[in-house]
Amino acid sequence: MSSVITTRRGIASNLSSGYAGAAALAGVLIASMLAGCSRYREDEWSRQWPSRFPTGGVVTLDGAPVAEAVVTLSITRPDRDNNAFTAVGMTDLQGRFVLRTFRPGDGAVEGKHAVTISKSSMEKGTLVNEIPARFARIETSGLTAEVTAKTPNEFRFDLSAK
Repeated sequence: MSSVITTRRGIASNLSSGYAGAAALAGVLIASMLAGCSRYREDEWSRQWPSRFPTGGVVTLDGAPVAEAVVTLSITRPDRDNNAFTAVGMTDLQGRFVLRTFRPGDGAVEGKHAVTISKSSMEKGTLVNEIPARFARIETSGLTAEVTAKTPNEFRFDLSAK
C-alpha cells in the first residue's frame, strides 16, 4: 500500500512541477514575443523617418475649448528630409491635442508649419462647419507654428468666429 501512495505522490509531484515548468516556459515565450513583435518595432523603413518632436497644444473658439477638432500641421518649406510629412491630432473635451506623424504622440518634424483646424458635423444630411471654414484651409487659416528640436512645442490657437 505504501508503494501506491509513493507512486501517486511521485506522479502528483511530477505533474505539478511539469505544469509549473510549462507555465514558466509559456511566460518566457510570451514575453519574448511581445518584446520582439512590438507593434512599434523599429525596422528598415521606420529608421528612414525624419526626427519628430513632441508637439501639442490647445484650441479655443471665442475663449471656449473646442472639442473634437482636427488640427493639422503641414511643413511650409519642404526639403529632402521632411517634404511629405504632415502631423495631425484631434482635440479632447478641454481643447487639448497631441500630434502624430507616424505613431500616436510622436509629434511633428522640425520646421515652420502652416496650421489648419476643422470641425464639422452632419445635420439633416448636410455637412456643417462648427468653426469658421477659413481655419480649415492653408490659404486662409492664417495660423502657423514652428516646431523646434527643443521642447516643449506647445501651441495655443485662439480662434475667433468673427
